[in-house]
Amino acid sequence: MLLAASLGFYYFLSGTGIFILILVAFSDFIIAKSIYKSKSEVNKRVFLILSLVIDLGILLTWNHFSDWFSFSDLKGWPRVVGVSFFIFRSIGYVLDVQREMIDEPEHNFSEYLLFLSYFPLILVGPIQPARDFLPQIKKPFNASNVKTGAAIFFLISGIVKKYILANYLAINFVNRVFDNSHLFTGIENLMATFGQALVVYFDFSGYTDFIIGISLLLGIDIVANFNFPYVSQNISEYWRRWHMSLSKWLNEYLYFPLAFSFRRLKQYGTVLAVMITFIVSGFWHGTKLHYTFWGMLHGIALSWDILTVRLRDGLKKRIPNYPYHIMSFVLTFLFLALSGIFFKADSIQSGVAMLTHIFNKPELHFFGKWMQNYPWVFAIILGSFLLQFVLQIIYDDLITWFEKLPAPLLSILLVATIFMAYQITGMDSLPFIYLDF
Repeated sequence: MLLAASLGFYYFLSGTGIFILILVAFSDFIIAKSIYKSKSEVNKRVFLILSLVIDLGILLTWNHFSDWFSFSDLKGWPRVVGVSFFIFRSIGYVLDVQREMIDEPEHNFSEYLLFLSYFPLILVGPIQPARDFLPQIKKPFNASNVKTGAAIFFLISGIVKKYILANYLAINFVNRVFDNSHLFTGIENLMATFGQALVVYFDFSGYTDFIIGISLLLGIDIVANFNFPYVSQNISEYWRRWHMSLSKWLNEYLYFPLAFSFRRLKQYGTVLAVMITFIVSGFWHGTKLHYTFWGMLHGIALSWDILTVRLRDGLKKRIPNYPYHIMSFVLTFLFLALSGIFFKADSIQSGVAMLTHIFNKPELHFFGKWMQNYPWVFAIILGSFLLQFVLQIIYDDLITWFEKLPAPLLSILLVATIFMAYQITGMDSLPFIYLDF
């Protein structure tokens, strides 16, 4: 039933693009079994390369070449939704078989196809590893084990994040500034960058909460994708908290192999591996140069973290803990918000223009008037930061509390949240940001 629902859902979104999904599933299903059966390391490597050529060829064709060469303008050219995410999951599976992190490959094609096409994950992940997902769908479904309270908590959390907070900030302030940044003061541009950082977080983590909630109702646990990233005190910590499934995938299958290959270069080899990984991450997000530039900025920031460990350890001894942590938090978020301009902007040039506007014409005296014009925007931005610190402490207890609530009360809370979101912003106002990737 899950497979039928997933394939039907995907066909509704992609039409003939479903055949690309099935092709990837079939080729990697066969190749993984061939790797497992092969006794020659050379043959295993050949099969792995074949899988990578097919998967990366499809990924580049539909996610990059189609933009460069306008393939989508061709009559009958299929639309392949979520190609980045199901390709990464499939590549991870084949690599796990080749590295013997999976005892033996999947023998049931329908179950492997379900792993790739599972409808909650097909659009924007998280990138759930096969070694975590496949064992769950092999277990008999037991309705008494469904974590209904936790599921409703995540559904409510997703609605609040996406349809109330993200939509309100984007529609009422952030998008206006980014669309015409030159018409606003420097302080308004700066506040829009703060707002945009929250919009991306609420949008994407809200979607993930939906996925977790829906999956819990189906008896499937999905990996966490966010862990209060804006409480981070350096970029390394941020990437351990943000889009954790992608970060883990890049670490496991790209960064660690590269760092091992460059180990003779010692610390500089680590930096080189970091830069390559983040350039790939930026390129993965889109064909335009501003995505790659954004990835480079984060690679440089993470390299700075690596190269200045001793310097920062020395500062910690001289500066009291509380001021040091506040300073680290502020500097980290400033970097995240300002570098995020290049994620949101449509080009490097427009991103640079916005940064120039912020620093050359800050007009700080206008801040009071801005708060009067956008009181709810200011309240959401400030409240969101304060809640990050509070919620990370009580988060698990909050989920436990929801699990103890009776079903009628859970239903009332869910319906009330949906009604409130509809009244505030409308439930169909903006698409999810990461659907573009």
